[in-house]
Amino acid sequence: MSLKHGLLGLLTLRKSSGYDLSKLFQESLSFFWVANQSQIYRELDKMEDLGWVLSSKVEQDARPNKRVYGITKEGNKELIRWLKEGNAEDLAVVRNPLLMKLFFSGKVDKEYAVNLLKEYRKICEEARAEIAAEVAGIGEVEETAAKPAYWLYATEYSMRQYEFQIKWIDETVSRLEKLK
Repeated sequence: MSLKHGLLGLLTLRKSSGYDLSKLFQESLSFFWVANQSQIYRELDKMEDLGWVLSSKVEQDARPNKRVYGITKEGNKELIRWLKEGNAEDLAVVRNPLLMKLFFSGKVDKEYAVNLLKEYRKICEEARAEIAAEVAGIGEVEETAAKPAYWLYATEYSMRQYEFQIKWIDETVSRLEKLK
């Protein structure tokens, strides 16, 4: 996936400002794709240059003016093209800095690896709780705006990933703590 395609997908829901897209991204796609607000704005500019989105300036009295983005026919065609392209093998790319660090942790005291895993476990627990809260709200999304069932499937995957990681961390920490 590219960030561009995630943003195009979100823009199929409704026209949004960069700030609103960033907030919506954090509430949905961030469970499996990471992007910060500055990346989102950069991608929106690129997408506008490609003709995938159009922006309009909205003047506001009490707040600074903002740009609101909407998906174009070309943007929708690109999203559909991306959804249909490739195969499952293309999706199997794994990059995990945690596992890379753990792989080489024999070079340092085991306490570093144990602490790293315990810190990461806390992050997993927080993310799992956040996802659970989001899952509860998925049914509230307008049926005409998106397909909530697909959102639920993707979100459940993320939830189960975190559950697996927590279990794996507990087992790994237990085994590491038994090492001399």
